[in-house]
Amino acid sequence: QEKQMTTSKNAYEIRTEILGMAQGFVMDKFHNKHQKWQDSTSRHPETGQLLSTKDAPEYPSSNDILHEAKKLYSFVDGK
Repeated sequence: QEKQMTTSKNAYEIRTEILGMAQGFVMDKFHNKHQKWQDSTSRHPETGQLLSTKDAPEYPSSNDILHEAKKLYSFVDGK
């Protein structure tokens, strides 16, 4: 039987990974909403420029990412 070497991550490494995961999740969600908004917004017939920015999704803030990271971390930290 072969022994496998495992390395444990410290708390900082885990939180850094979770923060990256949260950022990726939040940004993917934003890009999906933004694409749907762009596809459904009227454009100028000649230039193709968007005619309105009404109802455009808001770019995620650091707080949005931290909020998502806290949700993910609570799952990992759950006992």
